[in-house]
Amino acid sequence: EHKTFANSEGAHVRQTIYEAGGGIMATARGKGEVQRRSYPQSMRQQGCAGWEFVAAMDLAGNAERTATEAVALLSADHCPSGVTTLIVGASQLGLQIHESCGHAIELDRVLGSEAAYAGTSFLTTDKLNNFQYGSEQVNITADSVRLPGLGSFGWDDEGVAAGSTPVVREGRFVGYLMSRETASGLDLPSNGSMRAASWNRIPLIRMTNVSLEPGDWELEDLIADTDDGIFMEMNRSWSIDDRRYNFQFGTETGYEIKKGKLGKLLRNCTYTGITPEFWNSCDAVCNDNHWTMWGIPNCGKGQPGQLGHTGHGAAPARFRNIQVGVMQ
Repeated sequence: EHKTFANSEGAHVRQTIYEAGGGIMATARGKGEVQRRSYPQSMRQQGCAGWEFVAAMDLAGNAERTATEAVALLSADHCPSGVTTLIVGASQLGLQIHESCGHAIELDRVLGSEAAYAGTSFLTTDKLNNFQYGSEQVNITADSVRLPGLGSFGWDDEGVAAGSTPVVREGRFVGYLMSRETASGLDLPSNGSMRAASWNRIPLIRMTNVSLEPGDWELEDLIADTDDGIFMEMNRSWSIDDRRYNFQFGTETGYEIKKGKLGKLLRNCTYTGITPEFWNSCDAVCNDNHWTMWGIPNCGKGQPGQLGHTGHGAAPARFRNIQVGVMQ
């Protein structure tokens, strides 16, 4: 994508943004239902990079395994219903961040000037620097410079240079995604979040790369430290209310955890929660060995509608006392 921006302040910016991506999905049908497995994630993986990004996925080399896992799900046990410890895999956690944090920190939603596609936000301005969004393990950053994040660029569509903004630090809510206009209402500078999908659409506040920073745990050690629970990974469905508060997610796969070991495969896995309660229940995040920047190329917003490209970095994380198995 080639973009040129000029304004009456004297800015004249040209930038070229490269994107590449791909993915595979296997669908299995039998026993009265349909199951699927995806690789490397359910919405395909995409980033600001070249063909080397796609080649590194080795899609053909992972096709047979992906198909075998889809078939195995047809005979897997259903996800049990109850309250348990939940380890959320990195790609699913990327969408959790997108829906329960990324949209919630768009300041136009907070102020009520934009509600299309995703509603408003419970993170009202009185909560800035005063609200415990998550536990001390939760650190979230919004940036447009961390490659190959799909929300990366050099300047936004108001001519503001790319940068990095803390959103949550040790659980405390500290930052929004802002335009020049909305930032002025808080006596803050814009953090460069305005983008338009095309020349014939107005710029809107859009997510950049909104990421959960890595913690200290190896995934193997985190599972070993979990006596009883479920590991869920890769999104299959999502639902969240119009204030980004109550949510429900379904995943392609789940595995029971018994006495610190992964057990049997589970199908039709779901979990539900309330955004700040969920993030405050986080007691461990895996380290950067397990951290991946996931790309979401189809984030809808606005009227007329626009599709935005966003990135979400995450590693697996553990959450306590989570309601699972809300659908059978």
